[in-house]
Amino acid sequence: MLTAERTGTFVEKKSTGGSSSIGTDAQNGRFLVFGSNFNTALARGNVTVYLSKSPNFTPDPGNGNPNLFLASPVRSSGENFFRIEDGVVTDKYTHVILWCGSVGIPFGNANLL
Repeated sequence: MLTAERTGTFVEKKSTGGSSSIGTDAQNGRFLVFGSNFNTALARGNVTVYLSKSPNFTPDPGNGNPNLFLASPVRSSGENFFRIEDGVVTDKYTHVILWCGSVGIPFGNANLL
């Protein structure tokens, strides 16, 4: 059981849709969760999940990417759970971004409210 702290709905790009939330489980583990209604155009490339301070993917590797947190690649539509490491402050991130690095394009984003 996850207690959601913030939730959002993906803005469609590349056939992406569904819900996303950040919350805590019964053991105080923190997770980013995609709902059972989540879908995106998964093909040969890598679709990677980021928490971000904006709806746009803006890497800044020279400064350690302070506006992005790499969560995980996404491998399937439907419900997905991404563990957030202890010590990661999620309050500063306002969006979830799906980014396809293979072609360098966004697949969607969700504003976490």
